[in-house]
Amino acid sequence: MRRINLPLILDTVFSAACAFLLFFTAIRYYTRNAYIALGFAICAFLLFGALSFLYISKKQNKKLLISKNEKQKKLLSLHLSLSSDEYICELFKKCMKTEDNAAEVKGGKVFTDDSVYFFEFMMQPITEDDVAKVIKYKSELKKIIFCCRLSPEAAALAETFLIEIKDIDYIYNTLEKKQLLPEKYVYEGAKKISLLKRIKARFSRRICAPLFWSGAALLFLSYFTFFPIYYIVSGGIMLILSAVALVIN
Repeated sequence: MRRINLPLILDTVFSAACAFLLFFTAIRYYTRNAYIALGFAICAFLLFGALSFLYISKKQNKKLLISKNEKQKKLLSLHLSLSSDEYICELFKKCMKTEDNAAEVKGGKVFTDDSVYFFEFMMQPITEDDVAKVIKYKSELKKIIFCCRLSPEAAALAETFLIEIKDIDYIYNTLEKKQLLPEKYVYEGAKKISLLKRIKARFSRRICAPLFWSGAALLFLSYFTFFPIYYIVSGGIMLILSAVALVIN
């Protein structure tokens, strides 16, 4: 059973309600006809609700996909940075070994028939000094460095000496393709964010509610004042700002 996307529904209804209140009040003021105003307001409710739903849904899906992949890559980076040399060598030995290409571990490195793999996993980008250590290593095989991230200087130096550098994007895709992504991370016991903090972070758009109620109050007062246009314009601006702040965030 598919889970109901409550934030998407609430955001859509909120945006549509802002459009309904604004159109009903403004058109009723100019036409003096509540039925015409109600008809236009319902149309605005449906139209802006549909547009908001499509925009927010597309944005949520794109953000979810990107954030999920980026989160997994960060988890893998930290996992590899905290793992032992033995674990890393065994992991990438399995990754590099094929029917046509043998792989073995020697001195904290993985050797195949034509390449030698170096592992420089750390949370900070590797530097020229890290590349220099690989350059000094005497080998006729092709040198390849696996790391989480690399600096531009390190990339330029490695290119000069024909050394390949593979970052976490390549590593993640390769391990995923070969079904070697870790099932359990070494820092699994780390403190997790509480549910209360997650909810608080999700509903941190404090500007929306005050603007909505202030705008709705001004539109309501426009029915009883001698200068309704001021209240309609002011209230309408507040409702628009409230809806925009909700949708773009």
